[in-house]
Amino acid sequence: MRTMIQPTSLAVIILLTCLTGITPLSIDMPLAGLPALALAFGEPEGRAQLVVGVFLAGFALAQLVLGPVSDRYGRRPLLLVGLTVYVAAGVACLFADSLSVLLPARFIQGIAACAGPVAARAVVADVYEGSDAQRAMSIVTAGMGVAPIAAPMLGGVLLIWFEWPALFVALASTGVALLLAVTLMLQETRPESRIGPLRPLSILRSYGQMLGNRTFMAFSMPSMLSGGALFSFIAAAPFVIIGELGHEPQMFGVYFASVMIGFIGGATLSARLARSRVPVTMVRLGTSVMMAGGAVMLAGALSGIHHVAVLIGPMAIIMFGTGLMRPNSITGAMKPFRDRAGTASALVGFLQMGGGVLAGLVAATRPEGGITLYSTSIAIAIFASLPLIIFTVMPPRPQP
Repeated sequence: MRTMIQPTSLAVIILLTCLTGITPLSIDMPLAGLPALALAFGEPEGRAQLVVGVFLAGFALAQLVLGPVSDRYGRRPLLLVGLTVYVAAGVACLFADSLSVLLPARFIQGIAACAGPVAARAVVADVYEGSDAQRAMSIVTAGMGVAPIAAPMLGGVLLIWFEWPALFVALASTGVALLLAVTLMLQETRPESRIGPLRPLSILRSYGQMLGNRTFMAFSMPSMLSGGALFSFIAAAPFVIIGELGHEPQMFGVYFASVMIGFIGGATLSARLARSRVPVTMVRLGTSVMMAGGAVMLAGALSGIHHVAVLIGPMAIIMFGTGLMRPNSITGAMKPFRDRAGTASALVGFLQMGGGVLAGLVAATRPEGGITLYSTSIAIAIFASLPLIIFTVMPPRPQP
């Protein structure tokens, strides 16, 4: 298909960044409206939180299917269909009159949203090589840091003027804008391949080859475990900052933004260093910074300092290291499988979410009342230290 815009242009990079940001935007923007939504439907707040949970479930499961689909049928068709379904699901959420209608719509929206980051990472692998791939992936990954900062603020502003359905109007409108941008700007980037019809056994065989590839796993594991550190923070921070330390709820958004600014800073520096540093070096650097942040957090917890700085300062350092590490981790993991970039992208994303699941299992073992500054700091410090340990013990094989 002819297009006026080259896939390596800045405009396309910005588009890919926005496509990766659609997931945190879809998760974080509705958060501020959950109490009002629960009240409107006459549901307990705990059940209203399923609005987030079912989206994540749909997103997680869809990755393993949509990746191979993009390898078989292309990145552009996947995005066009995915964004169309995303918009339709957003409209269904808007007109939902009960959770029994809203929750299935959110599940479908999660499935559709998955097309964005899966295809975006695959496009980068399709059109870039070497240091250019590192740099492009760093810029695209930064979108995952910007959206969590902007989404809660946008949601709060909308709720000042409108009711909770306005949140889903905003999400559907975002989907329309991205669909239009993909239609006008993005040409197909999937290389010519001999991938045949999609069959469950062939998909499972591909995933088995990737899981059995030392280079893929060596690069994927740091990214997965860093997800455990972030999830440990997200799950516990509200209880610690608001409940234990007594800060106002609105301050949580400020502290969370401070942490994510660290991630954006790390990803930005990664883009600058990409031309002079190979992925192995950048992953080692990033995981070393993460371990240092974890050590500072652990020292603060063990010293008995009861202050929010013990949590937020080191967490910002950890996320800075994550920003340095993650784009290079993704680039390194996907390099051996550029002929199946969509499948590799899907598995990398699935494993990243696996880190969050692992952190959730760890959190579930805590006794009642166990979410404290001390216990949270220890959990985060452990997850922040494991990436460097694993990458040192199991380094990737040299790549050409």
